[in-house]
Amino acid sequence: MAAGCARLYAALLRRPDIEAVAARTADGQLTGFAYGHGWRWAEETDDWADQLKERLAGAAGLLDGRFAVYLLAVHPWHRRAGLGRQLLAALLSATKTGAWLITRDEPTPAMALYQRDGWEPIGHGPDTPSGHPGLVLIHR
Repeated sequence: MAAGCARLYAALLRRPDIEAVAARTADGQLTGFAYGHGWRWAEETDDWADQLKERLAGAAGLLDGRFAVYLLAVHPWHRRAGLGRQLLAALLSATKTGAWLITRDEPTPAMALYQRDGWEPIGHGPDTPSGHPGLVLIHR
């Protein structure tokens, strides 16, 4: 999964609107990373985007013009210390348009974070690595 995320990030680096934030220990070890970019349906023409639009149906329009959070990852040794919330806040600080993301539709620490911070479900999108449709959340 990490290799797939790295390939996607490398491909997206060409975008002028990509934003990324990282957290490191005092000695430089990476502890967390998040990235995303603006989402405009007119620019999203791949199979994944088509499936997202189809599964969201009428709610798909809510994503247009928002910031798409592609990845929020925290090293296991640094979880449950507020780092995910800090990374997400830093990533979204540059946008005034609201944001959206896809996560597993089950009770996880990430889901608890999103719920506490006001993210709202709008439907299901493409499958997550678990093979189940991901839950699409928006943040106004």
